Amino acid sequence: MPIIFKTDTCKIDKSKNKYKFSYKDGEKYTNFFEKIKKNIANDIVSQKKNASFTIKASKVEGLKDLLKRKQTLSYRHLKQLFTQLNKQLQSLEEDGYCNLFLDINDIVRIETFDETQQGGTGGDIFFLYLNTHNFLPIKDSFVKITTPFKKNNLFFSPEMKKIKTIPSIIHMNSQIYSLALLVTYCCKLSNKYSNINFKKLDLQYDKFSDYLSNIENTKIYWALLRCLVDNPKDRVSLYI
Repeated sequence: MPIIFKTDTCKIDKSKNKYKFSYKDGEKYTNFFEKIKKNIANDIVSQKKNASFTIKASKVEGLKDLLKRKQTLSYRHLKQLFTQLNKQLQSLEEDGYCNLFLDINDIVRIETFDETQQGGTGGDIFFLYLNTHNFLPIKDSFVKITTPFKKNNLFFSPEMKKIKTIPSIIHMNSQIYSLALLVTYCCKLSNKYSNINFKKLDLQYDKFSDYLSNIENTKIYWALLRCLVDNPKDRVSLYI
C-alpha cells in the first residue's frame, strides 16, 4: 500500500478507498487517540489497540496539500479546523500533556462517504493532528522545554519566539495561541494583508482584528481573538 502521509510518529497507507493510520505512543496518549477514533467511529472498519486503525473514506489528504489547491479554507472548514483540533488538544491535556506549537505538515483532512449522494462523496469533514513528537508533560499549567526545537515554525506564540535558552518554562496556553495562528493562516485575510509573511508576523493583539476583517464579528473571528491574547493566562479556547 502506498504511503500518502507521514509524520515523525504516524503514517497513512492507502488501498483503494481504505486508509490505514499507524501511530506510535498509543498507550502514552490514550485519551488523545481514543477521542480521535470516537469522532470517526462510524467510518472505522478495523483497528489494533494503541497502534492503528483503518477507515473507509472518500478522500484523505494533508492540510498543506489542500492549501496548495485551495489557497484558503472556507468558513465551514475554518470552524471545523479550529473546533476539532481544539478538542484534540483538550483530550491531550487529559493525558497530562500539551503541544506548545502546531505544524501544518502534521494535519490531515478526512472526507467521509455520504451514501445518500451519488458516488458517496460529500460526507463529513474531520481534521486530525497526527504527530506526537513535540508533546510535553504539563505541571501546574506549565511545560518545561529541555531539548532544542526547530525555529522555523510559522505558528509560535510570542513567548515561544522569545526563548533564548534551554531549559525554559512556558505556559501551556501557548498551544491555543499556536492553533489560532494556524487557523488565521488558513483564512482569506483582508486585501491589505493578503501577502503577509507569517515568519515575520507582528504578533500584536490589536492587529489581528485587521488581519481577520474578512470574517469580522463571526463566531470563528471571536474564537480566534480569544486565543490570540498576549498574556498566556488570559487566553481562552472557546467557540460560542
